[in-house]
Amino acid sequence: MKPLYKKSEAGLIALIIIIVIVFFFGWLVNVSQRECRTNKDCGSESYCGSDFSCHTYPTIQKTVVQYSLFWPAVVIGLAIVITAIIFNWDKIKHKEIMEEVKETYAKTAVEEPHEAEEIAEPYYKSSNNVKTP
Repeated sequence: MKPLYKKSEAGLIALIIIIVIVFFFGWLVNVSQRECRTNKDCGSESYCGSDFSCHTYPTIQKTVVQYSLFWPAVVIGLAIVITAIIFNWDKIKHKEIMEEVKETYAKTAVEEPHEAEEIAEPYYKSSNNVKTP
């Protein structure tokens, strides 16, 4: 008696071979539809992407931002000058008062100095034992 499972084995092997052949043809169709495999397959201005098609390089525009620091410098400079005036306010007022005093003194000052008179009596009174010249 012949075993029955040999025919079923042949059918199973034939089915597996057909499935492998179908997958192989599918893979060939997929490979043949690719536009590129490496960057060399594309032009000089494009690259090969992960979807196996050529893409152009993106243009990146660099924007240059210029800052004008003039007005912040003016504000900081004015702040420094005002701070210096606040801290030296007493000295400034003292100078103004001294200038006013000098002006009033210059108006009332004697034009030519003269010698003081001689005092006949000595300032210190001496005792009887000391002779005076």
